[in-house]
Formats: sequence, C-alpha cells, structure tokens
Amino acid sequence: MEFFLVKLFIASVLLAILLGLYSFIVFFFRLSFLTIAVSHAVLAGLALGIFLKINPTISALIFSIVIGWFIGFLKKKTHLTEDASIGVVLALSMALGIIGLYLSNYQGNIFSYLFGSILLVDKSDIFILAILLVISLILWRKYSQQILFMCFDEETAYASGIDTSRLYYGLTAFLSVLITYLTKVIGVILAHAMLVIPTATAYQIFWNYKLVIPFSCFISTFSLIVGLFFSYFFDLPSGPAIVLIGGIAFFFFYFINIFRRIQFTKNKNHQTQNQPPK
Repeated sequence: MEFFLVKLFIASVLLAILLGLYSFIVFFFRLSFLTIAVSHAVLAGLALGIFLKINPTISALIFSIVIGWFIGFLKKKTHLTEDASIGVVLALSMALGIIGLYLSNYQGNIFSYLFGSILLVDKSDIFILAILLVISLILWRKYSQQILFMCFDEETAYASGIDTSRLYYGLTAFLSVLITYLTKVIGVILAHAMLVIPTATAYQIFWNYKLVIPFSCFISTFSLIVGLFFSYFFDLPSGPAIVLIGGIAFFFFYFINIFRRIQFTKNKNHQTQNQPPK
C-alpha cells in the first residue's frame, strides 16, 4: 500500500509539471477545443486496442497523435474553420470509440476511463511521463522564443521565417501523449479541463510568462495531490475530485484579482483627489 502511494505521488508530480508547461501553450495558443477532441480520441484508441487485442494504452497513444495531426491537417489544408474541423473529428472519434467497445464485448469498468481512476496508474506510466518531461524541458529551452511568438501571433511568426507547421505538429504530438496518460488519472471527459485551469488560474495573478508557468505547475500539483487524496480516502472518482480542487483554486484567485483591482482603483482615485490643484 505504501509503495502504491509513493508511485502515485511520483506520477502526480511528473504529470503536474507537464500540465503546468503545456497548460500555458493550450491557454495562449487557444488549443482547449483541440484537447477535448484528442482526449475523446483516446477512448476510440482504447476501444481499438481492446478490439484488436493489443495494448490499449499503445493504441490510444498512436490514435490520439493521428487525430491531433489530422485536425491540424484539416485546419491548414481545407476551408473548414478550426472549430468545425475539431467538431467533426470529435464526433467521429467518440462514435468510433463507443462502437468499438460495443463490438469488442468489453466487460471492464468503462467508468474508470471516462472519469479517471488512480488504480490505472502503473510503473510504466511513471517511466513514460519522466521521459516526456525531460524531452519537453529540453525542447522548451531550445524553442521557447519561437513557441511564445507562435502562441501570441502565429501569422507574424510564420512571416518572420518560423516553421509554424512543424512546431504545431510537434506540440500536438507531445500534447497527445500527455493527454493519453492524463486520461488515466482524470478521465476522458474531464482531461481537457486540467490543461486549461492551471494557466487560467496563474493568469489571474501574474502576466509575465516566467511567473505564469511556475505558478501553473504549483496549481496543477496542488490540484492533483489534494484531489487524489480525496479520491483515495473518500472513494471518489479521481477526475472530478482533481478538477473540483482546480476549479476552487481558480475562483479563489479570480476573486483575489477582482479585490486587487478594486483596491487599485480606490487608491488611484484617492491619490487623484488629494493632488493639489495646478
């Protein structure tokens, strides 16, 4: 039991740091709808693995990357808008997943995949997450300026000579890998929420990305560990528990931000009133 908790804690910390980093990209590059489509594609990938009797995690990983790239292809090569292309792929992948599970006569607990379960985490997940984190940090160090440029102004980044397509497909691939393992803990339905909440929360307090990213990591770590604590000791599904903690943190800092703005306005008005007439 103690080893299981240690394993869960290590996986949570690795996952939280990755969430803090990729949440920044998802939030400012406006990829939240993409993450919904990819997370639902994981279900289809799992169903495909069960139907073909291969490792469901591997099939889900490959399928989610393909779906992410396919959405990017539709966005760049067709006249469809991004939300339309994502909507089409989301519906198809979800339908494919449900049909695949039906045809495979799956007898397991589908609830665990939809809303997450701490029992789905194993040692191989920790190994993959550690590799993903190391590679992500190396690439962020090398391409951070290009990624930031593309996040805030993709067209100008392309005009300045940055290969935005390569960056987009690369980020989509890494994001798809993260989402595949994130769904184990948080579930297919709610995985995208934790790719938005950390940076959305940090942005209530900070505006400099050098502060936003570390604080996003803190919020995701806090949400995961506290959420998993409630999930384990009160026998709750892990996904909703984690997202609930993250949501509470968001509104807590949101109201702090509102209070700061009110105080700033009052102080500014007070200073203006006390200024001597010219």
